[in-house]
Amino acid sequence: MGVRLAQYGSWIACCLGRGPRAPLQENDLAQPACDVGEQSFAGGTFVFRRGDAAARIHVVRSGTVELSRIVNGRRVALQILRPGDVFGDVPAFLGDPEPFDALAQVDCVILSFETDTLLRLLQTRPAVASRWFVSLAERMAGLQGRLVDLLAGGLESQLASILLREAGADGEAHLTHATLGEMLGVPQTSVQRVLKTLEAAGLVQLRYRRVVVVDTAALLSLIEAESP
Repeated sequence: MGVRLAQYGSWIACCLGRGPRAPLQENDLAQPACDVGEQSFAGGTFVFRRGDAAARIHVVRSGTVELSRIVNGRRVALQILRPGDVFGDVPAFLGDPEPFDALAQVDCVILSFETDTLLRLLQTRPAVASRWFVSLAERMAGLQGRLVDLLAGGLESQLASILLREAGADGEAHLTHATLGEMLGVPQTSVQRVLKTLEAAGLVQLRYRRVVVVDTAALLSLIEAESP
């Protein structure tokens, strides 16, 4: 148990350590750390497929994972998960099958543990339960943000909404044109056309596998102008 705790427990606590509302902290992990498994996935392979039994909770250790499904013959991405992100707990809690495909965008390492392990922890540690459900609420708020992306108006404002939400403190949104197309359910060529228009207007800069937000105020104005 000591080896598992040292290898995984502290790492999970660090990755999820977003202050007092983090779902797990280091002293919460002595028991679940015993049951943590680690698995590597090559880019382009699936962590799980839609319809699979949801029996484990997953944490991204490295790489990025796309939650997506096929809609009208086109793959549509719901979320892009990065190191420290949790997934799989909602369908596991509900006893439902996985509602989406989890696709490794690049080579990934995923940590996972049994749903029963987490449920025992939540039942016996009220503080952990409180933090975990706050983390669920934060993720639901993120899904509401994705709805705003899709309802923002035309393609320019939809892209602006995604870029503003996904950009980090450095102003960079680490999303490829292909991923942006999947997030909006449109062809990659349409994304490229609009991004070049935004770049020509001085609102963004296009870089390899990322987009740099240059003018936040202008992107916000674009969203507001096209909103119903």
